[in-house]
Amino acid sequence: MPAALWLVSAVDGSAELAAEARRFARYLVGRDPAPALVDRYVAACRTLFPERPEPGDAAVLAFVRRHGWSVGPLDAAAGLRRPGGALRSRILVMAAILETSPEFADDFLPRHLGPVALVLRVAGAGTIAVLEAMVGLPLHAAVARRGA
Repeated sequence: MPAALWLVSAVDGSAELAAEARRFARYLVGRDPAPALVDRYVAACRTLFPERPEPGDAAVLAFVRRHGWSVGPLDAAAGLRRPGGALRSRILVMAAILETSPEFADDFLPRHLGPVALVLRVAGAGTIAVLEAMVGLPLHAAVARRGA
């Protein structure tokens, strides 16, 4: 990236938003999005969230950008502590972008499962959600407190 372009990206937050887009796509569908979808996420965030996030939310977003493993636990915690906060809102924006793109649409379509497989999948997802929330709640509190 040319130095002048990097400077503009660093000043306007494009690099951070692009990093979030890739991080959230990997969390949601397990792979990186096309550059056009990253650009769409950046534009959507600028339109939907023109103000800087609150310090606690900004700290959580910065932590997620640096530590990819933390997206799941922090998302689970934010669903309980800050359902309308910046992390959940931005993950939902990325989910909407991915869901409406042909490349990722199949990842969001329902699959036919038999009754036993359905029960096992729901039980597994519930167990993972509880474990992620147990890890995420103290982590979210610590990270958000550092930024506040």
